[in-house]
Amino acid sequence: MKYDILAGQSYERKFDYFFIPPVLFTIVSLTFLLLWHLKVTPAWQWAAGFAQTALGFVLSTFPLEPFFAAFASGLVFIGAAYCYGSGLMAHFRVQTRRAPRLVFLSVYSGLLALCVYWQQSLVAQLFLTDAGFALLLGWSVCLVVRKASRPIDIALVVTTSIVVLDSVVRVIFFTFFTNSSNDFGDFASSFYNLEVTVTTITICMFFPFTALGASATAAIERHRQAAETDELSGLLNRRGFWDAMSNNFGRSTPQGSVIVFDIDHFKRVNDTYGHSVGDRVIRSLAQEISRLIIPFGHAARFGGEEFVAFLPRSSVAEARAIAELVRASFAAKDWRTHGLTYTATISCGVSFKEAEADLGQAIDRADAALYAAKAGGRNRVMTEEIASASTTIDTQRAVG
Repeated sequence: MKYDILAGQSYERKFDYFFIPPVLFTIVSLTFLLLWHLKVTPAWQWAAGFAQTALGFVLSTFPLEPFFAAFASGLVFIGAAYCYGSGLMAHFRVQTRRAPRLVFLSVYSGLLALCVYWQQSLVAQLFLTDAGFALLLGWSVCLVVRKASRPIDIALVVTTSIVVLDSVVRVIFFTFFTNSSNDFGDFASSFYNLEVTVTTITICMFFPFTALGASATAAIERHRQAAETDELSGLLNRRGFWDAMSNNFGRSTPQGSVIVFDIDHFKRVNDTYGHSVGDRVIRSLAQEISRLIIPFGHAARFGGEEFVAFLPRSSVAEARAIAELVRASFAAKDWRTHGLTYTATISCGVSFKEAEADLGQAIDRADAALYAAKAGGRNRVMTEEIASASTTIDTQRAVG
């Protein structure tokens, strides 16, 4: 049984709630525009999408000319779906897939023109608009769903999915279970328009606010990472290292090994070749540390040419082997491509931290082993045991 609820009931424009969606979406659009201008969010598409949604409600509910309003609102709503999808993919850093989506928009625009100006069917236009909106935005959701890990990002995916589901349910119900008017002039006072307005005010308004929340959270995360990341090397800085220890291990850092790296004769590099070459040498060491250390632990640039790594639950022998890999790989580079006429090398110090011991003290011991490696000729790895033994022998020789 079908119900004649699209045409045959009159909902006059005097109801104030018809004004609510365009006003709300305009406010959200302006908010996103401000956030984009302040570089809080990198995606201007959010502002464009919500602005188009506001315009679509104005065109469809308060039309100047029915056929133009039907065609224009269809284009505006599908444009909003495109921008929402772009905003989602920018937020989750997923490839935007512009080409297939633009092809979809082209096909949709042609079909919309046929529905409005050739078939002159309101039912076909509404079906096409809702179905196209759901398909375009739903595809974007499928592309980003696996990237959602934070609660606010999961909420964004869920609320976007609800918007898609709302379009799917509406297109099925009003196409197959109602006797719908095909007169474009009937849309403004139709039950369809009322349903869109009510669901937008209630269910779908969660979508823009979760988008705002997700964008704000991402901005805070970016600022936090910027504060904890060394800009030159891309590794953690000293503050970021200690925050990582606290976040990952709390007050009880497990036993493991510490490695301290230092570039040999780095002052000579800066003085002879300039700071730009020195920066390239630092980045080169950071790349080797990222490749060989990060999979097993945490690493940071503590300042200047000194780097520190902590390998939880690793023995001194394992840490020394990894340090040797970093040292050998660094020395084996073709330094001529970096602007050097000689081979750059590093010295490394290794210490072991017991479960109950202080990590800072272990770093100090590794630093002492590093200086022993420097004193022993550089371009080598020295453990704290060997460094202590060497110090003892030198002292005995001095006394003797």
